[in-house]
Amino acid sequence: MKKKNILFVGAFNNNTLDGSTGGQLFACTSLLDSELSLLYNFIKIDSTADTVPAPPVYKRLLKAASRVFKLIFNLIFKRIDTVLIFSSAKLSFIEKGMMAFLSRVFKKRVVFAPRSGLSLEDYESSRFMRWFMPQVITSSTFIICQGEIWKEFYKKISKVNDDKFIVINNWIDVKDYTESIKPSNDKNKIPVIIYIGWLEEHKGIYDLLYSLKNLYDKGREFNCHIYGSGSLYRSCKNFIEANFTNDCVSLRGWASHKIKLKALCSADIYVLPSHFEGFPNALLEAMASEIAVIATNVGAVEDIVIDGFNGLLTESHNPAKLAQKIESLILEPDKRAQYATEAKRTVFERFTVEIAIEKLKIIL
Repeated sequence: MKKKNILFVGAFNNNTLDGSTGGQLFACTSLLDSELSLLYNFIKIDSTADTVPAPPVYKRLLKAASRVFKLIFNLIFKRIDTVLIFSSAKLSFIEKGMMAFLSRVFKKRVVFAPRSGLSLEDYESSRFMRWFMPQVITSSTFIICQGEIWKEFYKKISKVNDDKFIVINNWIDVKDYTESIKPSNDKNKIPVIIYIGWLEEHKGIYDLLYSLKNLYDKGREFNCHIYGSGSLYRSCKNFIEANFTNDCVSLRGWASHKIKLKALCSADIYVLPSHFEGFPNALLEAMASEIAVIATNVGAVEDIVIDGFNGLLTESHNPAKLAQKIESLILEPDKRAQYATEAKRTVFERFTVEIAIEKLKIIL
């Protein structure tokens, strides 16, 4: 049987100018590396961001225009069965939304996958987006939602029935974590706290730093390794140098996959202090690495973390509450170990790439 042609718009470039990568890149490349490539012929249109922060708008618009041209070319000259579009927020959503409209003009099935927690902020802060986002949802054949909370959000703003919305939680390849060996649970060991992600305001990096200062001033012992890059790198570095005198908090730059796995293996506590999230891959990776996690209850995080069972939840924009949660895990190593065990079991049972693939087969 002849394979279907899937025009796939997403992030595929592992060699960005600044070396940064994200969850969307993993999501897209993991599908290409899966059994789906045996079932479908993927025609790629790469939309990977060159850097974080993003390049100037004029450069992004030129690349967006080029991608739209490629989309139209493929729609005209190739037999496309389905257009699969992965989108971030803001300008990315506008560009990908236009691609969805164009694909429907050519009477193609469109599977649209919005994958940024910032979509909520876009909708609330922009009159244009309050009009545009429902139009994209309505015009698409299916909307892939990262969690139930996102399904309800998109359903509410578009007033469209359930059939259009398919919940497919984010996924990871758990093979990388099957043989991870955690250090012994030495109660006298100074706990290692880890953060992996963009150094941006909406990721709550300042909340983490203020909470750590709170604990440092109280005399709590810990080491915190912060991996990431972004527009706040320099200001975070200045804050750390001004407030921590014993190197207990360190900025370590962007982590390659190999470095990240090693860092996760040595960590005791993972903190996700975000103000907005879709469905964070980094949180899944930490849990799969058998780490006790603390996360803000934003986006679809509550689909992953059950407070007091496989981790802890806290409020966003609240460094004092975050400090209390971190302190509780510093002081209770047995509780850390209990959460870590349940965290790993949760990911291996519910958030594997194989589970996502079975759901995608139904709609592609």
